[in-house]
Amino acid sequence: MEEEKKKQEFQVDENFEVEESNALKVLKAKGEDNVNPHESLIPQKRVGKLENFWYLHKWHIGIGIFILVLAGIVISQMILTKPADAYIMYTGPQPMIGNDYDNLEAAIVEAMGDYNGDGHRVISFTDNTFLTEAEIERRTQEAERIREYNPEYPVYTYDANANNAAYQRFMAEITSGSHMFCMLDPDLYRGLAEQKAFIPVSEIFDEIPEGAEEYGIRLGDTEFYKSNPKLKFIPADTMLAVRVTSTLDMKSSEKKEKQTEANKQLLRDIVEYTAPKED
Repeated sequence: MEEEKKKQEFQVDENFEVEESNALKVLKAKGEDNVNPHESLIPQKRVGKLENFWYLHKWHIGIGIFILVLAGIVISQMILTKPADAYIMYTGPQPMIGNDYDNLEAAIVEAMGDYNGDGHRVISFTDNTFLTEAEIERRTQEAERIREYNPEYPVYTYDANANNAAYQRFMAEITSGSHMFCMLDPDLYRGLAEQKAFIPVSEIFDEIPEGAEEYGIRLGDTEFYKSNPKLKFIPADTMLAVRVTSTLDMKSSEKKEKQTEANKQLLRDIVEYTAPKED
């Protein structure tokens, strides 16, 4: 009996309803009874496939675009850049500053021909400022001579590391570079001439020019130099010569031969240059 009495006491009527509190009635009246206070009020945007792809692969796409742009620039440069007719190297004590290069290029282009037949006259030029031991000694003595009457004049100094680096660049170009037409300090020229590094003048000219050495011609002796005042920044004793092709040059024999002939012709054109007659 007691167990049945307990069951009756804990039995819940299914139709029993809990009376709403006053707070709940107020929330219902405002329509806020089912609002989660921790839920974001910002509506969720559905992410599309394209946006998801960009999010996952944006770095790959960016790198790909950069490579395409770089390739386009390289290809356009290759198309727009005209091949050189002659390859010229200057190595000597005089640095080229300001408009020096432009003046030299203009003078050479005026004297030369269209050696590759593409309708343009173009040179490839590299310059290298280097002081030989003889030039360093000359400049040192000149500074000392001035100091005799002007004690405040500075003692001559030079950057030995930079000078050594310049010599290394010069030798690298001589042994494996493409610039065959040489404009050199006379001491550098004679050092290479002793090694037979140049094409003999007799193989370039039918008649050897007056004053020519076995392998080269002094720039100051040419009409090309004398009639171009803007070239006076280059020392008159600079030697002109065409070096033999390097065994380290990987170009084909045919290409080497064409390049050699073009640079030999440039030497002929400079030596045989005559100034235009004034009207």
